[in-house]
Amino acid sequence: MAEELRVVRVGDERTPLAHAAIELLHTAIGDVQPADDLLTEIEECRRGLPSGGKYHLLAAVDGDQRPFAVAAGVYLEAMNAGFITYLAVQPEMRNRQLGTTLRAELLACFHDDAAERGAELAWTVGEVRRDSAWLRSLVQGGRAIPFDLGYFHPWMSLRAEGRYVLYREPAADTRPELPSDEVARLLFAIWRRAYRIRYPLQSETFCYMLRGLEGREMIGPDPGFAPAEE
Repeated sequence: MAEELRVVRVGDERTPLAHAAIELLHTAIGDVQPADDLLTEIEECRRGLPSGGKYHLLAAVDGDQRPFAVAAGVYLEAMNAGFITYLAVQPEMRNRQLGTTLRAELLACFHDDAAERGAELAWTVGEVRRDSAWLRSLVQGGRAIPFDLGYFHPWMSLRAEGRYVLYREPAADTRPELPSDEVARLLFAIWRRAYRIRYPLQSETFCYMLRGLEGREMIGPDPGFAPAEE
């Protein structure tokens, strides 16, 4: 594709772009929040309604406003952290750095959100499959810290334990370990704000995660990502 793509913010749920961007997420990822929920996130932001943190949906589009890559995330006010929910690129557009570009733009949004509150962003948080070569590259380069905990997003079965890893990219907060109660608050913010689970504590899966933190004062890096011994 010769035409230059540009990154735009999807800020109006009533536009064809909003629907096309969300359709791309569902097509590329599948395991995504319902379209109506994501459209409501956009509407709440457009109306300036209080929500516990801004929602961001960015798209790389052509001149006809067709999205070829999409990134979504939420600024978690309670934690002063950004959380990346989804990143999707159309198959024929991969290996063109679109995902990298959108991700950088999304991180800039999180930094702006923190600055609006007179703060420096603590971290950017995300979840990826444990076998992600991209995450291992970030960890080995000292740019990311995978949490040493059994992580689940709301639609995962307990049988899938270990499939996903929660990680953070330090910004202003570079601590290698975090108190377990702070990690519990982060998990709650992700489920409650980012994924809109009304009562996380009513979920057996969420409570299972919390039980995994019990008796642990600090939560450090996942040892499974430690460099291999020579």
